Amino acid sequence: MIIFVPNELKYIKDELIKREYNIVSTNDIPCDIVICDLKNGGLLDVNVENNLKVQGTLIIDIGSKSIDEIEYIINNRIYSPFF
Repeated sequence: MIIFVPNELKYIKDELIKREYNIVSTNDIPCDIVICDLKNGGLLDVNVENNLKVQGTLIIDIGSKSIDEIEYIINNRIYSPFF
């Protein structure tokens, strides 16, 4: 599983690396999961043609989530809908 985390979210990136997840910050690799801060334009770092998989990519908005909540979403693919 490949997870995209932009460089701006270094604390999330570092914590997920400690937990042995495969993290990338470049926008040229297809990813299973994108973690970003939607309120601050987090999807601007994502290259839609290269980062998102045709089969589906889970996008996690960090919002006020803890690292444990993010890990739970990653492991269970559970998220709340936008609407």
